[in-house]
Amino acid sequence: MLGKTHMAVGVAASMLLFQPNTLPELIFGAGAAAIGSVISDIDCSSSESSRRADKIIFAAETIVIGIAAVEAHWHIGLYQKLMSNSSVSRIILACAAFLSICAYGKKTPHRSFMHSFLAGGLLSSSVAVFLPMLVPYFGAAFLSHLALDLLNHKGEQLFYPHRKRFSLGICTASGLINKVFLLCGSVVSAGVILKLLTGMVIAAHR
Repeated sequence: MLGKTHMAVGVAASMLLFQPNTLPELIFGAGAAAIGSVISDIDCSSSESSRRADKIIFAAETIVIGIAAVEAHWHIGLYQKLMSNSSVSRIILACAAFLSICAYGKKTPHRSFMHSFLAGGLLSSSVAVFLPMLVPYFGAAFLSHLALDLLNHKGEQLFYPHRKRFSLGICTASGLINKVFLLCGSVVSAGVILKLLTGMVIAAHR
């Protein structure tokens, strides 16, 4: 599946499953889900995959900068939420671990390490050190990526380093099924986020 499809489905799945009830958790959760939904494709075995990895890195940086900009402009408590559940040393450690895992994964063949439960566990552990409440959102989105790619013809090494690849071989990465998932994921994620925001506004004015 294409990156935008993975992101739409990953965000929709995490929002549906965990229903954040505060604005900081909604923003952090959606950001974590967006990153978790596409980070697997940072692995590269071709120039095309390398360009995809660069896009994923850019998307992740954009999400982080966007969250920081929202906090700087509206002061909605994102920084307080982060620091009340973490510390500078933990954030540095978590970011270093996360980036190290990604650096290793970037050098592995496509749909090997970065498309495995091992990578998901290691990355989720890094997220847990950064901010524990983000783990469910990140983890659900990461697993949604594996589930979608399982439909493709090229298999995934889900139990890396075991070399066996798993695939249902139902569709290609950019065919009709991809478009259906993109549409459904986009509609559901937008609808759920709008519903959650509406609920928060109503609760704030009671």
